[in-house]
Amino acid sequence: MLMINFDRYISSKSAVLIFSEINRLYLSGVKSSLGYLLFTPFGNFCFVDGRYYETAQKNAYDGFKVVLLERVSKQIGELIKRFKIETVFTENDVTVGMLRELNEALPCKVEADANLTEYILTSRSVKEQWEIDNIISAQRIAEKAFEEILNFIKVGVTEREIAIELDYRMQKLGSYGVSFETIAVSGKNSSLPHGVPTDKPIEAGDFFTLDFGAVYNGYHSDMTRTVAVGYATDEMQEVYNLVLSAQNAALSKISANVKCKAVDAAAREIIAHKGFAGNFNHSTGHGVGLEIHEYPIVSGRNEQKLAENQVITCEPGVYIPEKFGVRIEDMAVVKGNTYENLTKCEKTLIIL
Repeated sequence: MLMINFDRYISSKSAVLIFSEINRLYLSGVKSSLGYLLFTPFGNFCFVDGRYYETAQKNAYDGFKVVLLERVSKQIGELIKRFKIETVFTENDVTVGMLRELNEALPCKVEADANLTEYILTSRSVKEQWEIDNIISAQRIAEKAFEEILNFIKVGVTEREIAIELDYRMQKLGSYGVSFETIAVSGKNSSLPHGVPTDKPIEAGDFFTLDFGAVYNGYHSDMTRTVAVGYATDEMQEVYNLVLSAQNAALSKISANVKCKAVDAAAREIIAHKGFAGNFNHSTGHGVGLEIHEYPIVSGRNEQKLAENQVITCEPGVYIPEKFGVRIEDMAVVKGNTYENLTKCEKTLIIL
């Protein structure tokens, strides 16, 4: 079930070598911490060591020959010689040292190719339905955990305690770990977009922001909700509703062939109109899939157009230093001239 082909890179004298863990998983269906994929005109090969050999034999997509990895230079080198390959293209995020080692080990030229990497990442951004289904499953786990954690958030409980409890509940509900290090910040700390949970106890009148995600079959989810504890001042409610309006404006822009920067601008214009332009200091969203941050980047600098079946986040925020911050984040899948919101949690301000 190889989802892309490398015809533009493979010829009678050229092949493709993939080494990065996530790209190997995407292209072969095999998850391993170490391994190589070799694509040639004469067949595709998946090299893994003994820890993953049995699993790879079961899970590798059709068309792959699984090979027990023992010595790269000998095994891949023999294939290069047999097929008379002169050039091997590989990902451009290879280290200088590794590229040098590959060129010394293999009887051909190994060339890091930025276009190859771009091609893979762009292909990964457009999801098959089964990939979207896995993302939805991860999201439902996260949502259920969020519903449960609301009863745990109260005055006196610390940010760290809530983060730990949320992570535990997601995994208990079926998550394969967590998408990323959970952000759980309250009061003044909520003005930090990527704040780290501390031992600060929740206080009455705090905004509390949770940014978190679950993982299902390797696919990630991502959501953010900001709730108030005890009460919310008029200012807090005003900022919350502003962020919600900005998010709704950005969501309404999502459709195939719309530039990423247009989605970002829709949110940013709403926030700037109320005088908070300088308080929204990150992009509006990003792609989600086998990694928590994938293509496309939904920022004001990205001229690329959205494509059918890309899954992106929509997460504007307003952060007022030394006071509080608000972020609301949903995931959406691009569907023709509209979108489907994959996040089903309530967005009206919750006051616990």
